[in-house]
Amino acid sequence: MTNDLSSAEDRDLTAVSDVAGADPSVRERVSRSGADAEAATAALRDALIELHRSDDEAWRRYAVDMEEASRRFDTTIGIAAARLRAERAASKEDLGSVLDDVMASWRMRADEMRVRAHIGQMDAHDLVSDTVTELDLATQRVGAVVVRLRAEVGSTMRAMRAEVTGALDDAARILRGLPH
Repeated sequence: MTNDLSSAEDRDLTAVSDVAGADPSVRERVSRSGADAEAATAALRDALIELHRSDDEAWRRYAVDMEEASRRFDTTIGIAAARLRAERAASKEDLGSVLDDVMASWRMRADEMRVRAHIGQMDAHDLVSDTVTELDLATQRVGAVVVRLRAEVGSTMRAMRAEVTGALDDAARILRGLPH
């Protein structure tokens, strides 16, 4: 659930043309690479949105890992751009503006982390609630067999074993689905 910060930060990034002292061919390569990186980041974010919707837990974990790597990359680029803007600040007002932008960016990241933590807590609560409900149902199923066994009423031993095996299989499936 990475936010697309690129459009919000575009106005904050220093363009290659604003930087003096580099060889024109190097500046051109860097400029093309920046556009390529921007396109790749947008494509990555789109793919991560799809991976988060995957039925496969491994792909969802991969999406989280890639999102974290993307966030670290964005942070590194953002800090580098802020340093460059700070070095190029012509006045105290310009430097203050750079620092205000940096603080706003950090606040936005902190807010995003708070939201993600809250969503994670809600997801964990839902998982625990669903698992407890499923375990309660499996316990009731085994309990019903125990009652019939003690009362010596009902099915044959073979049928009861099959019922218990089914209930134990359900419990195993439920418990395997829990995070470690």
